[in-house]
Amino acid sequence: MASTLSEWHTKPITVLTCDGRLISGILQGYDQLQNLVLVKSYEKVYSLDNPMERVDLGLFVVRGDNVAVIADCNDDGDGDGVDGDMEGEEDVRAEPVKSIYGNR
Repeated sequence: MASTLSEWHTKPITVLTCDGRLISGILQGYDQLQNLVLVKSYEKVYSLDNPMERVDLGLFVVRGDNVAVIADCNDDGDGDGVDGDMEGEEDVRAEPVKSIYGNR
């Protein structure tokens, strides 16, 4: 995993946490325990009743034991690594992701 993370350093990524949160940002740092440091980060919050909500987080640390999935993500092409207006997502409604811990 560390070799892949080194390729993604200073690139936009999305992290699905074990508690079901979807956090995107620029990978600024990581360690051997898969602890992640994200800058310009935000959380996408989904619900059936409301459109997707973007919650800005800024500098954010994700503990390695809470990381379920890490993926590279597309940005809006302006070079800052952060999704711009997230075209097409403003009307998306979905059930929140269930906790990974509870799926045993």
